[in-house]
Amino acid sequence: MPTIFHHYNLATLFDEVLARHGDRPALRYADGDHTFRELGGWIDSLAQLLLSKGLGRGDVIAIGHDKHPLSYALMLASIRLGIAYVNVDTCSPVARTRRILEVSAPSVLFYDDPAYVEEMNELAEAQGCELVLLEVPGLPTVDEGDLERQRECARLVDGANIAYIMFTSGSTGVPKGVAVTHQNLLHFIAWGRTCFGVTEVDGFANLSPMYFDNSVFDFYVGLFCGASLSPIHRNLLNKPYDLVSYVSAQDCTIWFSVPSALMYLVAVKAITPDAMANLRAIVFGGEGYPKVELKKLYDRFENQAKLVNVYGPTECTCICSAHTLSAADFQDLEGLPTLGRLNQNFDHRIVDADGSDALEGELCLIGPNVAAGYFNDLERTEAAFDTLTDSKRFMKRMYRTGDLVKEVDGKLHFVGRKDNQIKHMGYRIELEEIENALVRLAQVDQAAVVYHRKQAAFGKLIAYVACKVEVEDKVLLKELGRLVPDYMVPSRLVVLSELPKNANGKVDRQGLLALSGQ
Repeated sequence: MPTIFHHYNLATLFDEVLARHGDRPALRYADGDHTFRELGGWIDSLAQLLLSKGLGRGDVIAIGHDKHPLSYALMLASIRLGIAYVNVDTCSPVARTRRILEVSAPSVLFYDDPAYVEEMNELAEAQGCELVLLEVPGLPTVDEGDLERQRECARLVDGANIAYIMFTSGSTGVPKGVAVTHQNLLHFIAWGRTCFGVTEVDGFANLSPMYFDNSVFDFYVGLFCGASLSPIHRNLLNKPYDLVSYVSAQDCTIWFSVPSALMYLVAVKAITPDAMANLRAIVFGGEGYPKVELKKLYDRFENQAKLVNVYGPTECTCICSAHTLSAADFQDLEGLPTLGRLNQNFDHRIVDADGSDALEGELCLIGPNVAAGYFNDLERTEAAFDTLTDSKRFMKRMYRTGDLVKEVDGKLHFVGRKDNQIKHMGYRIELEEIENALVRLAQVDQAAVVYHRKQAAFGKLIAYVACKVEVEDKVLLKELGRLVPDYMVPSRLVVLSELPKNANGKVDRQGLLALSGQ
């Protein structure tokens, strides 16, 4: 198979995929498959639609992406023209999505499901941008002259162009938009192809929502290697037996999800001895997978599929390390499996509190897979990203992860966080974002949120609020649900007259954490 490093942008690579795999399935649904040739036709039409709206290199569009075929095609059409896309959650509270659109400033908001027209209209009106429903009828026809114009636009897209903007939780209450470039993704695809031996006969189970970082692996490593993608709608994720049956029926060979999804399937015994018999790689990341739980999955798939623990922040193009589990990893069942060694396109530093190199401390990632920064947010970019000037790493880009790790025999092991960020259900959450949303409620004077891990496998978000008026916890949680996504709504809320303080006059988070365990 030819190397891809001669491709200077994603469009040239995907044009090669379309030429080589036209008759093979690209998107697979329960009611039928769509080939790469069919996908390519939609890309041509949607790229023409974007051009007709005056959009081009450097512009931004938003997509209310509910995994309909045209949304995937639109992502590829925007990539062809050098337009950055932002996938947004159609079910997320409008108030939060509005902040995402304010930061990314899209010219057009597309969506693929008419059921969400009311929410999409509200967002488009607030942003002052055009709203377009993605439908096959009405797509423009494309002639050879149009295609040549598209090719001319594609030739102007260089590796530093932004491909997508992926939003993560922000401690100020405003989500951070990670700007990922064509070059970042070209390196990522090449690594994924090699690491997992991906070919056109593979099928990826696209479990993660498209606004979530883990979906980058499915979409880019899957489709850009000529493999097929089986989009899995959110409704199926809550039906464990149907989900496993569907993945089996789709003949998926590669699974990537957060550990909590796998732990749930194991706990309810949805993964039977003959379930998902075609899987050859089960990849998990986004949160820790306790070895005592992981061993159950390993015992089921030991002779069928390799299990791979991956790690990587959104700011470093989804994945920066991968460790394939073996029997040796389970000699001790305490804690989490190692993060393994970094991928070939990463250098790193581990620094202590003084900024000196150490064997244990904050992990700083360096290299061509480090994102450009936080879109339209220079202040937070400067706080987390550096351009190094020492002679050994001159002008390399570095991202300070906030993750505390230790290095043993060249392998990284997760220790904790240096800030108030947690991983819950695979989502990266700044607890301050939930607190900021709570204090926006009229009844709340002060708020603090803690993450209590009751057992090795699962943790809970618990909120404490100080209110001068009497209010029910359920009422506050319902109001909070209009401001933040479901995964940020605490499972429990405690109303107090005032929050406990430590000797410095700050909220005593450790005291609240101890209280949450009672």
